Amino acid sequence: MNSPSSEHDAVDDSLGASSKSAKGTGEATLRPALGTFTALTIVVGGVIGSGIFFKPAVVAHNLGDERMLALGLWIVCGLVNLCGALSQAELAAMFPHAGGSYVYLREAYGRAWALAWAWAEFWVVRTGAIAALAVAMTMSARGLFKAAGWTFDAGEWRWVEKLSAVGVIALLAAVNIAGVAWGGRMQNITTVVKVAFILALVVLPFLALGADATLPGDGGAAGESPLPAVGLWAGIGAALSAMMWTYDGWGNLTVVAEEVKSPERAVPLALSGGLLVVIALYVGVNVGLFQAASDVEIARTAIPAGIVFERAFGPRGEHLLNVMLLVSVFGALNQNILTGPRVLFAAGRDFRQFALLRRIDPRTGTPAVAIAGLSAWACVLVLFGDVGIGPELLASNRRLFDVLTDYCIFGGSIFYLLAVLAVFVLRVKRADAPRPYRTPFYPAVPAAFVAFYVWLLAMMAVANPREAAAGLAFVAVGFAVGRWVDRRRASEGGGIVNGKS
Repeated sequence: MNSPSSEHDAVDDSLGASSKSAKGTGEATLRPALGTFTALTIVVGGVIGSGIFFKPAVVAHNLGDERMLALGLWIVCGLVNLCGALSQAELAAMFPHAGGSYVYLREAYGRAWALAWAWAEFWVVRTGAIAALAVAMTMSARGLFKAAGWTFDAGEWRWVEKLSAVGVIALLAAVNIAGVAWGGRMQNITTVVKVAFILALVVLPFLALGADATLPGDGGAAGESPLPAVGLWAGIGAALSAMMWTYDGWGNLTVVAEEVKSPERAVPLALSGGLLVVIALYVGVNVGLFQAASDVEIARTAIPAGIVFERAFGPRGEHLLNVMLLVSVFGALNQNILTGPRVLFAAGRDFRQFALLRRIDPRTGTPAVAIAGLSAWACVLVLFGDVGIGPELLASNRRLFDVLTDYCIFGGSIFYLLAVLAVFVLRVKRADAPRPYRTPFYPAVPAAFVAFYVWLLAMMAVANPREAAAGLAFVAVGFAVGRWVDRRRASEGGGIVNGKS
């Protein structure tokens, strides 16, 4: 392990393309410039975004007063994601290149599957996550707008929030095009601040509320129950889908492995350490919520964390909550715009048809075209993602947020499953390949992730059949496009794969 003085923040100002071409091909490479601390903040800051503030309401609505079950599921989801992270860490150490799962899918299953992932990332998964985070950020800003004296009717608020979301995406795209040093440092700052806010949510119910807090197991007023008539198992499936959204984001570190110093050591350390931190924080937040509010209150409050701040600080608590949400979601949004374009960059390396995406800005050293393209489509989803979905969506942006996250989770989960399965495939296909890091307790760790995800996908399909069908359709279309493009690539003489023709 490097000393703190050599690794602290470790974001080099001179980021971007290395002075050397990639193995003589003339293809510029992204320079290793991110240290272990920044790698850790990418994991923690990327996972902790909007989900932990919004999704406890969904969990309470679907599980009712089953509090111990809810806490158990939060822990199980965290450990399952840790199994996936430890598995992908092996692949990141084997292939420390830009692209993450894109690279693992290509090496295990071929370029068609890799391009299908890039297809899904661009059209739905990554851009949907960016759009959902931007919508969540503007939702939290509404209170600050009102405090500043901005008043609009419902229709006007809708467009104010949409245009604000687009503006934030454009701003962060410009920052990350200007240099990854800016994006890395912003990630460090926002992660430290959001962790401080999360810790406040954990301790405030016990320090500030004391004996006035709601006792565990209090289901609210007599006769009230947030549990719907769908049944416990369907409720568990819906709750797990919501929880998995809150844990989504750890894989983004593998996407920038090419830009991490000593990735064979830093990536496994940041993935495992970061997820353990997140699990502890998430369980703490939920214990704090259970101490501060009844199940009915949690289920019926759009942002349950607001209950804690309101009861601890009175009217000022709402403003503090809005500031916390802005910082947290801003950091997660920055992380997605920092890491996501590297998947398109990797596809540009593989396919001459997408050569524009692998272009590195000579002034800033960033994949500027990939960043701009991904951000632009995310803006389109913000503006028009609710068209044709139904009148209920027009009632609130929170519904738009939930729809976007449902599409993201199902489509992305299919590829997360395939990426972890790649550990098994490559243990056979490349048994003798160097592995600087090996998944501990293999094959039990990746098998646990795979088994859980197979069950989760089935439960999600039952709970949200429309979103599941849309996710499967995108995967099928993406694979078909990948096959077609790969055949054209072969007929035209191939592309460049991480420096090799």
